[in-house]
Amino acid sequence: MCRFIAYIGPSILADDLLYKPKFSLVTAQTMNAGEMSVSVNGDGFGIGFYAPELDNEPCVFRSIKPAWSDHNLKSLAKKINSPCMFAHVRAASPGMPVEEMNSHPFSCGQLMFMHNGVVGGFKQIRRRLLRTLNDTAYDAILGSTDSEHLFGLFLNHIADPSGTVTCEEMVSAMNGMFADLNTLLMESSIRQHSYLNLAVTNGTCLLAIRYTTNPNVQPASLYYMHGREYRCVGDQCMMEAAYGKPSAIVVASEPFTARRSDWMKVERNSMMIVDETMRIHFHHLEMDVEKLDFETIAPEFG
Repeated sequence: MCRFIAYIGPSILADDLLYKPKFSLVTAQTMNAGEMSVSVNGDGFGIGFYAPELDNEPCVFRSIKPAWSDHNLKSLAKKINSPCMFAHVRAASPGMPVEEMNSHPFSCGQLMFMHNGVVGGFKQIRRRLLRTLNDTAYDAILGSTDSEHLFGLFLNHIADPSGTVTCEEMVSAMNGMFADLNTLLMESSIRQHSYLNLAVTNGTCLLAIRYTTNPNVQPASLYYMHGREYRCVGDQCMMEAAYGKPSAIVVASEPFTARRSDWMKVERNSMMIVDETMRIHFHHLEMDVEKLDFETIAPEFG
C-alpha cells in the first residue's frame, strides 16, 4: 500500500518532512510501513512543491526507483524550501506497471493530486470513465493507474485548472468526482470494494479524504497534526502547539514523528478541508454503492 504526506504552512525544508523524522516516509515507511500489511513501498516515489515567488503551479519530481536509494531525492530535499508539499511512495497494485508516469503526485495547472488505495472494478469502468471526460481532463491522464483516472474525474469538474482554482471549487469538484464514480460503479454492477485515501491542493488550500465502500472494515489509515510551526531540531521533529487557528498542518498515511500525541486520526469516510485561511472543516462522504452486497475479497492497493 502506498504512503503519503501533505504539508501546508510556513515554508520548510523537504528534508525535515522526508528524512529527519524518526519514522520518516523515506527512511522508514518505504521499507517498513507500520499500519499496512504491505510494508514495502519500493515501486517509485514522487515529490511535488510550490514556489509562490515564481508562479502558482507545482514542480513535480517523480521516479520509478525506490525512494530509499535515490541520491538525487536526498540531495534535492536539502534545498527544496516550500510552503506546500506533497510526497508519495508507491506499492503498485498487482498487474500495474512500474513507470514514471504512474508515480504520484499528479498535476494539472495549479492542482496537485495523490491517492492511496484502489478503485474496485477499475478495469470494467475505465473506458466508460474516459468517455465522460472533457478534453482537459482526458489529456491530463498520462499513465495507466486508477489513481490518475480519479484525478481526471476530479478535473472534469474544474472550469479551468490552469487558472485560479478556489477551495470552494475544489470541494465541489471532489463531491462531483465521488458522484460520478458512484454512478460508474452502480451502472457497471461492480461488487469489489474501493479504498480511496486522497489528497489534492492548489497550493493554498488542502483537501484530504479517508474513505472506503467496505462497511465491514476501516479505511486505510490517515492522520493529521496542526500547530504554530513544524520543525526539526537535530533528530527531534515536532509540531509546536498553537492556541487558536493553526498556521501549519500535516496530513500523513501514518504518524512519522516520535510524539504520537501530536497526531489525530481522520474519521471514517470524511473529507478534511483546510481552507485558504488555514481553518479546518470536516464533511461526511457517502456513496450509494456502499449499500450493495460486495464480494468478500482482500483489497489490492497501489
